[in-house]
Formats: sequence, C-alpha cells, structure tokens
Amino acid sequence: MFKQFIDKIPGADIYMVTSFLTFLAFFVLVGLYLLIMDKKHIQYLSKMPLDDQPS
Repeated sequence: MFKQFIDKIPGADIYMVTSFLTFLAFFVLVGLYLLIMDKKHIQYLSKMPLDDQPS
C-alpha cells in the first residue's frame, strides 16, 4: 500500500523523510532538555499537583 503511494505521488519520499527527521529531532530535543533541566525544578514540578489541593 505504501509503495503505491510513494510511486504515484512525486516527492512523497522526500515528504516521508522530512517528517521522520522532524519527529526524531523533536524527541531528541525534548530528551536533551530533560537531561539538562535543573533537578530541583523537576522535583518542584512533580509535587505541584499534590501541594495545592483545596481543603
């Protein structure tokens, strides 16, 4: 099915590679951001939903 899609539409292979690279770059950047994020900030964010509960 995908082979027919690639054969019939010119430039479909470029579209697929570009979308894959965009997807990969997004997750690599998010991973790097999480690795360099301050650990105290991560702990603060993890406690946020539990700290502010209405009485």
